[in-house]
Amino acid sequence: MISKDVYAGYYTAPEFQEAVSSIRGVILVCGSCEQHGYHLPLDTDNIIGRELALRIAEKTDMLVMPPVNYGQVWSAKGFPGTISLPPSALKCILREIICSLEQQQVKNIVLMSAHNGNYPILKDFAREIRDEFGWTNIWHFPVAFSRELEAKAQSAPAMMPHAGEAETAMMLYLRPDLVHLDRAVREYPVPPEDFAYRPRHWNEFVTSGSFGDPGAATAEYGEALVEDVVHRISDLINRLL
Repeated sequence: MISKDVYAGYYTAPEFQEAVSSIRGVILVCGSCEQHGYHLPLDTDNIIGRELALRIAEKTDMLVMPPVNYGQVWSAKGFPGTISLPPSALKCILREIICSLEQQQVKNIVLMSAHNGNYPILKDFAREIRDEFGWTNIWHFPVAFSRELEAKAQSAPAMMPHAGEAETAMMLYLRPDLVHLDRAVREYPVPPEDFAYRPRHWNEFVTSGSFGDPGAATAEYGEALVEDVVHRISDLINRLL
């Protein structure tokens, strides 16, 4: 259950106004509605991102804002359930949210990407906002795993960590009721020779939408991954903000 102490969406307006004056800032998660193979839900990025943010907020004296649950998912277009926003639309949504938070004198705003395709956009957006308004209280932290933990994976790495062992492991830890491990497909797609040089959708060379071996995932490995990300991002926030 989400703790009211750290989730702003459960606050009343007066409670939020009072909290803003004393907390370090807010975390805004930017996720996606995207296919995650045959075994994980469309909401995978949003579930993982929200749970990471709530745990980070508890360790950093921050609040988690209601998330942006859609993002830039160009690569996965063509798979059922995937909905992709162009970067301009995502930036427009973020701009209005950030302006509203700034008007309410929120001390710091952490943009947290729960979907890899969003992170370059968040970084670029933060630069544009600084140029336009001069605000220096907008931060962006990527969700990345330590090399030590990545080396403990039971399966070989794929060309990208999408719907593979790591994401499946975190979902087994956070929401095992939504994981259909019996449907997981082991797939190590080989990208076309021109993949790095022109736009190619994943469904041109990936069948299931998974990369790697999700069947190797365990809840124990997922817990270790979650704790590692929470510890490292919390440490950054506590040192820098």
